Amino acid sequence: MISDKRAIQDITQLLYAKGVYHVIITPGSRNAPFSISFFENRNFDVHSVVDERSAAFIALGLAQQSDKPVALICTSGTAALNFSPAIAEAYYQEIPLIVITADRPMEWVDQGEGQTINQSGVFRNFVRSSYDIIQDLNDKDFEWYNARVMNEAIDKAMHPVRGPIHLNFPLRESLYKTIDAPLEEVKVIERVERSIQLEPETVKELAREISLKKKVMILVGQFHTEHYTLSKLEEWAKLPNVVVFTESHSGLESPLFVGCIDRMIMTVTQEQLEFIRPDLVIGIGKNIISRKIKGLLRSNRVEHWYVGEDALLMDTFQRLKKIVPVAADYFFEAIGSQLCVPDSDYNRTIMAWNATKQQLAIQYAEHAKFSDLTVCKEVLKAIPDNSRVQMGNSSIARYIQLFDRNSSLRFSGNRGVSGIDGCTSTAVGAAYVYEGLTTLITGDLSFLYDSNAFWNEFVTDRLKIIIVNNGGGGIFRIIEGPPSTQALEKFFETSHQRNGSYLAQEFKLAYFSASNEEDLKIGLDKLFASLGCSILEVFTPRMANDEVLRDFFDFIKENS
Repeated sequence: MISDKRAIQDITQLLYAKGVYHVIITPGSRNAPFSISFFENRNFDVHSVVDERSAAFIALGLAQQSDKPVALICTSGTAALNFSPAIAEAYYQEIPLIVITADRPMEWVDQGEGQTINQSGVFRNFVRSSYDIIQDLNDKDFEWYNARVMNEAIDKAMHPVRGPIHLNFPLRESLYKTIDAPLEEVKVIERVERSIQLEPETVKELAREISLKKKVMILVGQFHTEHYTLSKLEEWAKLPNVVVFTESHSGLESPLFVGCIDRMIMTVTQEQLEFIRPDLVIGIGKNIISRKIKGLLRSNRVEHWYVGEDALLMDTFQRLKKIVPVAADYFFEAIGSQLCVPDSDYNRTIMAWNATKQQLAIQYAEHAKFSDLTVCKEVLKAIPDNSRVQMGNSSIARYIQLFDRNSSLRFSGNRGVSGIDGCTSTAVGAAYVYEGLTTLITGDLSFLYDSNAFWNEFVTDRLKIIIVNNGGGGIFRIIEGPPSTQALEKFFETSHQRNGSYLAQEFKLAYFSASNEEDLKIGLDKLFASLGCSILEVFTPRMANDEVLRDFFDFIKENS
């Protein structure tokens, strides 16, 4: 059975024709035609999630790990607004979501009807495109219009740059009528893939410019990794004038790269920092976590090129000179074959420093006081090979950057906007589609904030959760500013005495805890040996974490 509304029939057929498989629907009456139409449709994996905010982040996790668009459907009114945080995150991460909102007919907007707001273009700042669908199809041109914009919208979620799109469906009552007759075939417009390449003369000119630089830094932020890109970057990382700097969410790990940027930047002398400062930085990927590298590169002696097929002009370092709108793997292959490498000790010197600092970091952490830093070090060692790791935001993402990571692990997180609001829900969605193990490493505030993440049928045995509970927003003790105010504990850190045990009990999840190094090691063994979705909560000393972190950097700097 399917709704008798032609627009619902058409979008259902088009989603299937264009390869959309996962559908998440939140409860409501105005979106009943969608619920009825998808309920028994075996072409889709359909789930109901009560909390719209959580549902949207779960959809984000599904799309992030499957690399395919996910349909997200809600009723009218404020339900749609609760999708907003995840839609913004998807926009800045370039993750494809097909956001579908049911709506009341336009003549009833602002007329006192319940669950009615002006939904037309409500997400316009955070979607690739937004469309209002016509319900009253009393003309063939209207049918043609609907089919055209639906095709266009779904395609825009994937091409030329991925991201969320919005389809708003004003629906008249009755909402529950169905038909069992064969559907009229919808117009499907196919998109032929294309490959963007550079002109041969452009390749030669870019290679010539790079060949003149004795210090070239390749900086990789949040990136949708391809193995091919890794192999090409490793070739560049062997050049004497090139150093590759990566972050955890780049998905690119290699002993030939500097993977712990802050550990390097914060433990060198001013003279060494000047040596690290490149003549040219080639950026790929999206957002950069490290504030220190941003500060270093916002210098009038640095030239920045950005490589990627992105929609936004991102001048992160305020030194952008060129945009090269091609895929990164093509760029490094095409340009690399044309390079003439100058004499330089840039790579040799920095990689020698990196090796020393790597050993000093391990040496310090082996004897450091139990803290957020030592917990993250032990956790990274314990995660099984070939796992996916979801990073919480704030301090967790930064601590993960301080230790060299297992190259078989793949790190992701909500680093598009970097909010704490949906980290657990994103991990729930990510674990659902990844057949191996997914581990979420998160802070206490982030975990508690997203407490409805388990109120759904997506939770899988393949998800393990590690909460680093330092009694509040620990990041505000380690960044400049908040510690100097009298409002630190109440308005920044928001210290508390809560924990995750009650949520584990409510959702029948195995729960373990640790408050020292010995218990942590035992807890990690139990967590990864447990059969179901499980939680390990690690309690660290709130007042000691910032001191340990400062000592960590001082120790490496003094002994390098």
